[in-house]
Amino acid sequence: MKLAYWLRYCPTLSETFVYREAQGLIDRGHDIRALAIGAREAGAQLPTWSLQYPPDYGQVLAAAARILSTRGGRQARSWLAQHQAGKQVAKALWAASTLQEGEGIHCHFAGESAEWAHAAKLAVGAEYSVMVHAADLYKPRASLREVLLGAKAVRTVSRHQVELLGELGVEAQVQACGVDAAAWPRARLNASGPLLFVGRDVPKKGLSTLIRALSLLPESLHLKVIGVEAGPDLGGRVQYLGPRSQPEIVEQMQDCSLMVLPCQRAPDGDRDGLPVALMEAMASGMPVLTTTLPGLEDLVDDAVGWTVAPGDPKALAAQIARALQSPQALHRRGQAGRSRIHQDFTLAQQVDAVESIWTPGRGSP
Repeated sequence: MKLAYWLRYCPTLSETFVYREAQGLIDRGHDIRALAIGAREAGAQLPTWSLQYPPDYGQVLAAAARILSTRGGRQARSWLAQHQAGKQVAKALWAASTLQEGEGIHCHFAGESAEWAHAAKLAVGAEYSVMVHAADLYKPRASLREVLLGAKAVRTVSRHQVELLGELGVEAQVQACGVDAAAWPRARLNASGPLLFVGRDVPKKGLSTLIRALSLLPESLHLKVIGVEAGPDLGGRVQYLGPRSQPEIVEQMQDCSLMVLPCQRAPDGDRDGLPVALMEAMASGMPVLTTTLPGLEDLVDDAVGWTVAPGDPKALAAQIARALQSPQALHRRGQAGRSRIHQDFTLAQQVDAVESIWTPGRGSP
């Protein structure tokens, strides 16, 4: 199959799950390329694909003019102008002009790039699919429903989000992002070791709640924070390690006791879908503690970890203390989590899901 990934940012450190999926398709012999509106943090390992950005504006305008000579192109411009600025509209029409015969479009997140894909459908009849994650659903753009109704297929990360999309009249299927389990060897657990947090310092990840919870726990308990450069250190109890590569995360997991990701709803409504960081910890046999935020139950329950109400530092501190009371429970739930990832949340299943959209009879929905 021929498939173009249309992305808002590439590279960006927080979207390695996109790049692994694309490389999985390439490894299966598919013709995969990428087109990105812009770039963000460097450092993510990209697939062996060709990657395009919009060229200089003169070339953009020339390509847009050719598209605008058609009725579909004018319809696309009219629609997209309701949602994006004029220069971005021209760039989207340029993007439509790059499509090859028989090539589909796949978008992660129902954001700007998915709007470009919908415009390409109006302009040149392109088909596109969309993977809905979290912010794109919980902080939606005005175009969300129309973009998703126009898609060839919609996938999302949890049963809860399928229900929310259904309320919009959008039919979606569950397909969580998966983990390349071979890249996450079994971690060496230490029940008296530090807690571990992996994520960005944004409200929905709950790092500030975790720091407040830690302040209520014995001073002997420490915390490693991966993905954040600096913050309150509680007198040296919190170690900020900044962004780290996958091998470095594996190294930092060693001798930790518990992965804690206290997801919560941010003041602006944003929240997590199904965090890949939790999956990666579970793939390594790390026991995990997260919250009862809707959707997370698809991944974490009492068999593989612990949960607590979101946004409550006292309740989080109490649950951390309970979890650490039993080294046997830490090891048991950690191994159960590892088994769950190997069975139900694999990269191969994620790649299968994209194949099933674009090559009927291959992969699984």
